[in-house]
Amino acid sequence: MFGFGASNRDAIKIVSRHALRKEGINKRLRYYWDDSNQDTLALIARRFANHDQFRIFTVNIVRAITDKRASTYRLPPRRTFTGMDQVAGDELYKAMNADAVLKKASRYLELCKTVALQVDWDEDTAKPVLRVITPNNLDVIYRDPSKPTRVIVTYPGDTREDTTYADWTSTGFARLDHRGSTITTPANPAGVNPYGVLPFVPWFDRLPDNDFFLPGGADLFEAQDAINVGLSNLWRAVEMQAHGQAWASGIGANEILQFGPDRVVALPANGQFGFASPNAPISTILSAIEFVLRETAATYGVGSDLFDLSKVAESGSAKHAGRLDLKEVRQDQIAQARTMEARLFETLKAVVNTHAPGTIPDGATVGIDFAEQQDQLSEAEALENAQIKTELGVWSPVDVLMDINPDGYPDRQSAFAELMRRRDEAQQLSNQI
Repeated sequence: MFGFGASNRDAIKIVSRHALRKEGINKRLRYYWDDSNQDTLALIARRFANHDQFRIFTVNIVRAITDKRASTYRLPPRRTFTGMDQVAGDELYKAMNADAVLKKASRYLELCKTVALQVDWDEDTAKPVLRVITPNNLDVIYRDPSKPTRVIVTYPGDTREDTTYADWTSTGFARLDHRGSTITTPANPAGVNPYGVLPFVPWFDRLPDNDFFLPGGADLFEAQDAINVGLSNLWRAVEMQAHGQAWASGIGANEILQFGPDRVVALPANGQFGFASPNAPISTILSAIEFVLRETAATYGVGSDLFDLSKVAESGSAKHAGRLDLKEVRQDQIAQARTMEARLFETLKAVVNTHAPGTIPDGATVGIDFAEQQDQLSEAEALENAQIKTELGVWSPVDVLMDINPDGYPDRQSAFAELMRRRDEAQQLSNQI
């Protein structure tokens, strides 16, 4: 979206212009939170007149795959502050519950491909607040996707009349009602943005080209629809053909037979009686569902064992390849997260220093050490592997430390210095005993 509107009156037009995109995001969020039943029923209604007779069952592959791939903040990162007190920096991030919010945001990012983080201020606690805004409640004016010039946030109400909007630019702010009229704020009657910058940080699933709201991921939700419909058809087949169907020939159409294990069925001459065996295509439906599960898991690089299928069907090499896929995904995610964290700190600085001047020095910066995702090895196995490599002369203790924490010790000099520090510390302790 290009251009910039100076007036708040066009905000409602901007918001309503992208209803289709927002409905798509609403669907993604519904599916993530196990609310896909009505969508499945609507798909079934297209083919069956009595669709209300179907039981809807789901296996939530959307959340399983999303959470598996969104690994950036699975473990909290370590932040190192330069130019400000480390304890004070840690307290600021703790006050806004940053790790928990960013973990949730990373999952929404995998789900929606673009999210925005808002840094706000709580007057009651005098502390910063971090929020994640998903694209269904977000409209942005920009020339460069990484540097929006206007952000409009929708706050949905129970009714259309209860819906409000926040319209931000780098210099202005307005709270709007559902018609786009300004709601007067006593604390800010002039409608000024006190921060001088937008208190929002865009976070992208990958490097954007020209689009702020990145496309992608639709196939995951199509697969979820296919699985939901397949499971519903499966249960319908079970219900309809779980028992044999009694039949008889040589009797009148309106004649009712009394039968059971303690009764004798009397038939006229040449009459016949029996039960027709069910012929439900259970195995065929199951095979189709499993095929979709496996292919979707393979497409997203998470491994078919994520859905507890036949784990023996996936070889050790295939599992290793799957881990490599996820490692590559994680490296891409970390690259985007580093950019986001740097922008988040600068935005946090602007907001906090506006309300509590001097809290964060102007020249302060933050460095991020993301926790390492290890292969599925026990600690004993990992240590044994490192010991063997060291004994063979392939590794030194420096290599071991760099392998355990490459973000913390990215070069040999820093790892060597840390090992020397630990050796001196151990000697001092031994001398005290």
